[in-house]
Amino acid sequence: MKIKKSTKALAAAASLAMMATVGLSACGGSDSSETDANGKPVIRIALIKRSTQIEAKEMKLQKDLEAACDCTIKWDEILDTQWSQQSSTVLASGDVADITIWGYNSDNFAQYDYWEDLSDDLDQMPNVKAYFKAVPNAEKFGSDIDGHVWQVPSDYGNASGAKWSSGQNLMINKSWLEKLGLDVPKTWDDLTKVLTAFKNDDPNGNGEADEIPMLINQLGTAGFNWWDPFLLLNGTGLNTQVISTAGSKGIYVKDGKIGNFMITDNFRQVIEYYHSLIEKGLMPKDILTRDGSQNTADISNDGKTAKVGLIFGWNTGNFGDLKDQYESIEVPAAPGVSYEETTWEPQFEDIYNGACVKADLDEAHKTAALKVIDKWITPDMSMESYYGDLDTYISNEGDGKYNVLKFQDDLSTFGLADRGLTWVSDDMSVSGDEDKVLAEKDGKTYETQQSHIGDKDLIPAYVRLSAEDNTTVSNNNSNIFNYAMPLISTWIQDGGLTDDAWNEYVSTMKQQGVDENVKLWQKWYDKTMAQE
Repeated sequence: MKIKKSTKALAAAASLAMMATVGLSACGGSDSSETDANGKPVIRIALIKRSTQIEAKEMKLQKDLEAACDCTIKWDEILDTQWSQQSSTVLASGDVADITIWGYNSDNFAQYDYWEDLSDDLDQMPNVKAYFKAVPNAEKFGSDIDGHVWQVPSDYGNASGAKWSSGQNLMINKSWLEKLGLDVPKTWDDLTKVLTAFKNDDPNGNGEADEIPMLINQLGTAGFNWWDPFLLLNGTGLNTQVISTAGSKGIYVKDGKIGNFMITDNFRQVIEYYHSLIEKGLMPKDILTRDGSQNTADISNDGKTAKVGLIFGWNTGNFGDLKDQYESIEVPAAPGVSYEETTWEPQFEDIYNGACVKADLDEAHKTAALKVIDKWITPDMSMESYYGDLDTYISNEGDGKYNVLKFQDDLSTFGLADRGLTWVSDDMSVSGDEDKVLAEKDGKTYETQQSHIGDKDLIPAYVRLSAEDNTTVSNNNSNIFNYAMPLISTWIQDGGLTDDAWNEYVSTMKQQGVDENVKLWQKWYDKTMAQE
């Protein structure tokens, strides 16, 4: 069933489409009646992948899914580094793939009418129906406030390292601390002293002044991201949820009251602290403008001699062969903030963007697409999708137990990991996944700080705005982040954050719609909480 969406958003898309006709064939889009030589439906599936992941056509997964749907699958594989630009082109044209995995989110579903409402198709997908019954929050995640189901999300369940941590870690070189006789920093002042020692005292022992005390990731252009520099806000007592739809746009909640941290004194404090580190030579002067590959190269270096003291990242596995030198640490407290006030990104259900189906497919293609999705979330297919071919890279040990035989070769994975479609139910378990082991170990570091988060200090991932309000918020966010992010980067790298500059910034942010966004998020947060 196709649902009409916001005419305002669609009108904007139509105007963009006239300027965006190049490269669509690589992003999805298909003849909805295409068949193969045997007359079977051809289903085009768009995958948004990392460069280190295997091509889907090389996996046994394709044959297994084709057997289930009695169709031919053709893959459109797009690198995630290119998807941001290409998705704008696709959304402008409406030329989406028959199935897209991972590529679209609740904002897209609210603004465009390109996808099938699956709420009346669940009887044709018994595995999906069982999944939603077992994990109600998965159905909420894939739905809008009116009960339309726009996607079948993935849920990596108990096998997920992110469920046991937050997927966000602050990691320090413990070997350097031990060599220099330093304690783990508990405050920002402590951290500055530690980073200064990392710079001056040759902790890697090679006789060269090549240590980089701290690295942070570049700021996003349209919001806040995983492993974001502003995770340091948790040290000021303001809890972030940067990996959520709301938190990625600066939205937070404290005691049930919604705000935007981008105009708080806490936010200014983090900006000024980072600039002070650059002034002291404790982070590279071009940290927010240099190519991100430089950070990656510095973090792993030659695999023998560490160069970097502190980063935000996924887990200590980020450091490759140097991982044993590092450990996760609690976020240090800002000046005037007690330990009991510090927080950290919360643990979360690892439910994330999954599969959506193109609207208006003919009956044969729609039926085949639904069969693909329904088969994909079965236990064996989920594991095969995530880790690679069954019995080659992962084995089914029986009773819901799976064992990873070989996860990756160098940095290349044999499966699609979180860029495929997965449901790990509560009665399933996975052993042999070193990444999960590291995530669980690192995640325990933050249990106490996470316990400081109050019951009314979290925005559930399934809080949704109406289509109309979502369009308003999205339009405001475009203006907000186009204005704010370049300015914030300049303040961090080059300074210039005076009282007058800050007051002008806050005033401009309000003009761009920050307060309106807060009001709308408050409305839908309150409505959602009232139904709990």
